[in-house]
Amino acid sequence: MLDKIKPGSQVNIKIVKQPTNIAAGKTLVRVLGKDAAVREANKRLHKVRKSNYNPSPRGGRLYGGRMVKLHPVKGQLGESGTVTATSDVLADLRSVQRFIEVTPA
Repeated sequence: MLDKIKPGSQVNIKIVKQPTNIAAGKTLVRVLGKDAAVREANKRLHKVRKSNYNPSPRGGRLYGGRMVKLHPVKGQLGESGTVTATSDVLADLRSVQRFIEVTPA
């Protein structure tokens, strides 16, 4: 199916099998992170982290704990998204094609 997808087109990606290695999970998170809804969620979470950062002087330097980034996409079974099929996305999809189902949008 990946052979028929043209670069620049929109594709739907759905995880149909749990990734068996950490690298595949990271690749899926990176690709699904390009979805518009996920980008908006990341922007919103960035604003929350930024607003809660309140450094105070300690030892002559600014000191303050930063909030840990919350990832809206985990790379788990059943997650899906719509992304633009650029050449780098298609290469990533080929490397994890046994875990996903790709359909044109």
